[in-house]
Amino acid sequence: MPDTRKRVALVDADAGGEGGAARLMLEDFADALRAYARMGGAEPPETLWLEPGEPAWGGRPDALVIAFRLRGGTLPERVGRAADAAAGGAVPSYALCCTDGFDAADALPALDALAARCGATWRGGVSAGGGALVPLTARSPRMGTLRRWRSEAVDALVAAVRMGVGVEEAAALTRDETRRREGGVILARCPLPRPVYRLVGRLAERPR
Repeated sequence: MPDTRKRVALVDADAGGEGGAARLMLEDFADALRAYARMGGAEPPETLWLEPGEPAWGGRPDALVIAFRLRGGTLPERVGRAADAAAGGAVPSYALCCTDGFDAADALPALDALAARCGATWRGGVSAGGGALVPLTARSPRMGTLRRWRSEAVDALVAAVRMGVGVEEAAALTRDETRRREGGVILARCPLPRPVYRLVGRLAERPR
């Protein structure tokens, strides 16, 4: 697979900071991006970490990945600011989202809003259901039961970024027919049954 991206900007548009779901997903994406480049005999792209709203074109990246955890149905303003900066710099933009809802499709309205903010720069992204599990499973095996679907979706996004195309085009080029996609978004299902996830989600919200 040819690498067309030499510098990829990463934006943690969540408020979780270190150890937050968005940051953990971005770090996983960055690790996979470097690993697959090396496996293909290419120099790994440079990763540039930006703050939400920071002009993406300042570092002249070839692509931008905006990560966030969706706790409701509305696109957080921090995410919108990151999208506006990307659109202003005409940087191809992707999303890496996890929703606190069980179903990954719960995030589609917010991702549609993000696509509208990005405009012509939008290239699609990932929505992972069961977002409360992301911090809880950070140390579990990447391709283990609790992370596999999310990790495979991230890997599919890595392929799109490396080729410099949208999620749907990347799926066509790699003949990927195994993942559920809607409107250019890869949907990674929650690894737990719905009742179990509800219980885990409530426990995760308790103050420690």
